[in-house]
Amino acid sequence: MAEKRARGVLVTVFGVVGTACFGFLALEYVLARYDALGAIIHLPAPFGLGDFLNVMPDWAALATTAGIWLGVLGAVLLLLGDRASVLVLALGMLASLVALVWGALAVAQGQTLIGTIRPLDYPGALALGSFGLWLYARTAKRYGRL
Repeated sequence: MAEKRARGVLVTVFGVVGTACFGFLALEYVLARYDALGAIIHLPAPFGLGDFLNVMPDWAALATTAGIWLGVLGAVLLLLGDRASVLVLALGMLASLVALVWGALAVAQGQTLIGTIRPLDYPGALALGSFGLWLYARTAKRYGRL
C-alpha cells in the first residue's frame, strides 16, 4: 500500500467540479420527479429529464437514478478525501452503463429523441462523468494522494 502523502490540490478541484456537476443532475432529477417543486423552479428548455424518465422502463430508470445519486455521493466523498469514493464512483459508473444499454436499445428501435434528450446522450454523459471521476480517484488513491 502506498504511503499517504499530503492531500493534493487536484483532489479538491476534481471533488468540487464533480460535486457541482452531479449536484446539478441531482437537482434536475428531483425537479423531474416531484411535480410541486418542478412547478416552482423552471429549468431552461433543453432540460427535460421528466419526460425522459417516464419513457424509460423501470430497470433503466432505476439505473439512471442510481448513477446520479452514486455520482453525487462519490463526488462528495472525493471532495472529503475519502478513499471509498473509488468504490462508489465505480458502482455509479456501472449503473450508468446499464442505463446506456437501454439508450442503445432505444436508438436501435428508432427513438432518436425523447422529449428534448437523445437516448444515448444523457446516460452516456453520466457514464463518462462517473468514469472520469473514478479514474482520477483511483489514480489519486494509488499514489497516496487520497
